[in-house]
Amino acid sequence: MTSPPPASLATRTRPPGESLVLVVDDMPRNIQVVGNLLREAGYQVAAATSGATALRAMQQRPADLIVLDVMMPEMDGYEVCRRLREDPATSEVPVVFLTAAADTEMLVKGFAEGAVDYVTKPFKSAELLARVRNHLDLKHSRELLVQNAERLRQLDDEKNEFLGILAHDLKNPLAGVVGFADLLLDEPDMDADERSDHMQMIRTSAQRMMMMVRNLLDANAIERGQLVMDVAPHDLVDLVNFVVESFRARTAAKGQTLEVHRPDGPVPTLVDRTLAIQVLENLISNAVKYSPPGKAIQVRVRREPGLTHFEVQDEGPGLSESDQRKLFTNFARLTPGVTALGEDSTGLGLAIVKRVVQAMRGRIGAISQLGRGSTFWVKFPAAHLTPPGDNLVTSGEG
Repeated sequence: MTSPPPASLATRTRPPGESLVLVVDDMPRNIQVVGNLLREAGYQVAAATSGATALRAMQQRPADLIVLDVMMPEMDGYEVCRRLREDPATSEVPVVFLTAAADTEMLVKGFAEGAVDYVTKPFKSAELLARVRNHLDLKHSRELLVQNAERLRQLDDEKNEFLGILAHDLKNPLAGVVGFADLLLDEPDMDADERSDHMQMIRTSAQRMMMMVRNLLDANAIERGQLVMDVAPHDLVDLVNFVVESFRARTAAKGQTLEVHRPDGPVPTLVDRTLAIQVLENLISNAVKYSPPGKAIQVRVRREPGLTHFEVQDEGPGLSESDQRKLFTNFARLTPGVTALGEDSTGLGLAIVKRVVQAMRGRIGAISQLGRGSTFWVKFPAAHLTPPGDNLVTSGEG
């Protein structure tokens, strides 16, 4: 199963029901006729019987398009249009003049004040609707272009930032691989323990580089909507035990303890096994990374109605409010970016974890206080384990 592609770039055309048209005319009968026509076409309609009322209405709730009578007392359509163009909040709203005159000089003046089109009275319904629809489509297209241009700018910034981070962060582990390999080659008589230490350092450096490359590939797959999942019921306790055991050597080297609290019996969870393990590994790895030597890391599993809950609590430096706002975002460089043992990251891990969790219909969050450690939690959909020979079904789906 593949997750749906993310809405990275906007492409949807806005339906009529999402567009508000303001009809401005000093004759209530004209407002009624035009308003009924637009409502029947599916548009939302607001009305104003004077230029001043129209300007106030636009301040309270800007319309997507205005059908504006030209000849009105006190403030004519030209003045209304000019004031709309002077206000940055309304300057891009298209104005279609509704006029009884088709005098060239008047029309030129209207266009000079900022109108985009006109319809002469008495008007044909099909003509008015066509002009309204066309200018709303043009307005929406411009908005999409602006949104997409901003999104492309963000993507380009993220790409450049990632390439910069990757180039910087790969340099250190790559230099370690080359340096320790040179030592092994230059000193063939090195004793076995020292040789083993150097080989372990090469392996650690290579693993760090592999993590960075995997993060890049995972981010690219998620961004393109190509994350392939095989979601099925799994016992969350088994998954946690598997991941915890893989960290025993690492925590022992730092003098840390991993304490696991779990309920009796299985905790059936609907997840992709490989991706769920990746999520658990990332969260436990961060807890190990940012907890000082000699500290205890608490791992908890429990059942909730319709959900399963996993959390890991560390005794690290905790997160400031500013850092907490940046959690789960691409390339977030938090304050404790490097630990005393030099365990750093590309800043992509938690962003990918969140997307993977969401792709499996789960939720993720964190509770932290500066100087008091952090607790990261994940909730997955629960699954029911049925008697042997029966199918496995998700909670709430019978």
